[in-house]
Amino acid sequence: MGTYGGVVTDEHARVLREDGSVIPGLYANGVSTASVMGRFYPGAGGSVGPSFVWGHVAARHAAEQAISGN
Repeated sequence: MGTYGGVVTDEHARVLREDGSVIPGLYANGVSTASVMGRFYPGAGGSVGPSFVWGHVAARHAAEQAISGN
């Protein structure tokens, strides 16, 4: 159903290395990331809301970065 033990992301949904630094241009969300619920899967559909929210966060950050030229 879900892993909830995946990659760690920051507040912009960017994937972090083990040392905490950002991997430029790599975003993740959903069940491929570490969940705010830890390794607990609350039930069917439990990842849908967070996936939409963090997908929006990632897309917005990527667009802002593209507009600013970073």
